[in-house]
Amino acid sequence: MNSHWYILGAGAIGCQWAAALLKGGSRVSLIVRSPERLAQLEHNGGITIESKQGTAHYPVAGRLAADCPTIGHLLVATKAYDALPAIKRLHGQLSATAQIILIQNGMGSQQAIQTLLPEHPIIAATTTNGAWLRKPFHVVLAGTGNTQLGLLNPAGQPQPKLPATPGLDISWDLYIDQALWRKLAINCAINPLTAVHGCQNGQLVSTPALHTELAQVCHEVDQLLAGEGLQLFSSGLLPVAEQIARQTGDNYSSMLQDIRQGRQSEIDYITGYLLQRAAALQMSLPINQALYSAVTQLDQTSG
Repeated sequence: MNSHWYILGAGAIGCQWAAALLKGGSRVSLIVRSPERLAQLEHNGGITIESKQGTAHYPVAGRLAADCPTIGHLLVATKAYDALPAIKRLHGQLSATAQIILIQNGMGSQQAIQTLLPEHPIIAATTTNGAWLRKPFHVVLAGTGNTQLGLLNPAGQPQPKLPATPGLDISWDLYIDQALWRKLAINCAINPLTAVHGCQNGQLVSTPALHTELAQVCHEVDQLLAGEGLQLFSSGLLPVAEQIARQTGDNYSSMLQDIRQGRQSEIDYITGYLLQRAAALQMSLPINQALYSAVTQLDQTSG
């Protein structure tokens, strides 16, 4: 009997996973936040996935959180700041052995959920998939990437069997913590600077003054990673950040898009987490601290 997966978060990633799980033979329920959203999903008849190969429709069902029965498999694809509150609301509906996959930007939310649910197999994920919503429940796949998954606390736990997800490039990572740190470091380098300066990613490399700031941010991140005993970048973070900024040169970071659209940014789980770890190690990161303060101020004014 195929598993029944419940998905929290009806953004691009959550909808993409919902379609892939359904295509792979799993039963899928997309947990939506309001009766209005549920009616909209039902009116659409499910989820639409648009790619270079064409457009496909998947009849994914919706549910309100309060109406969910016992949940044995849960994918959380919300914003980082919504993940823990969402899990808490569903806590009573989770089975004793519920398998939980977390796909969030940054770090901090995964660790908080692991602390809340120490007996559950918590799988953290990080992805380079490019996807965005043309409208609710209509996903545009902008680029194919890889999604890495791994147990946050693998001690004594067997590697869980992952569901079939055709169209998603998924790999198991025994060192998921390092993958999360690597993604966090890159996000710390690019997202806050683009948010503060209102610029495209590529301008961090092409504009000398911004490139100088990028180098300063990366230097501080390298110091923190060294303090954590992590060797993630053979030549430091800067060359990697430069490469990604060039590759995504015309893009606007998710943090800048959130601020421009009046949504709360995930700064607390990106630079904020970096600063928490720095404080624990009694390290000072003044450039990153200034960026954190600036983005927090933008959050307050845009919201």
